[in-house]
Amino acid sequence: MVIGCTSSQFATYRPSGSTDANWQINVYHTGGVTQNFKVVINDSTVIDQGANFFTGNMEEKGSYMGKEVKLMVSYSAGFLGFGSGYTAMVFINNELAGKFKF
Repeated sequence: MVIGCTSSQFATYRPSGSTDANWQINVYHTGGVTQNFKVVINDSTVIDQGANFFTGNMEEKGSYMGKEVKLMVSYSAGFLGFGSGYTAMVFINNELAGKFKF
């Protein structure tokens, strides 16, 4: 069994025109054989998928409170391994809600 480490980052977001409380957006990345990414908004899992094994990229959609949530992940190999990693962007109704580096 291969065990990967999990890291997480968060951002807050408020839908345009809303006066409700900010949403807490958490993005989790689990490394290992499969690079899994999970988007949790206010304790509700919206997206939980693995990146493409060959490219490290992914684009997944979900919904939260009637809003479309999109997760776009891209992998960069860096230069000679330095600076390599993943960039994950969360969009809500096509508005960038957070950008995360893993």
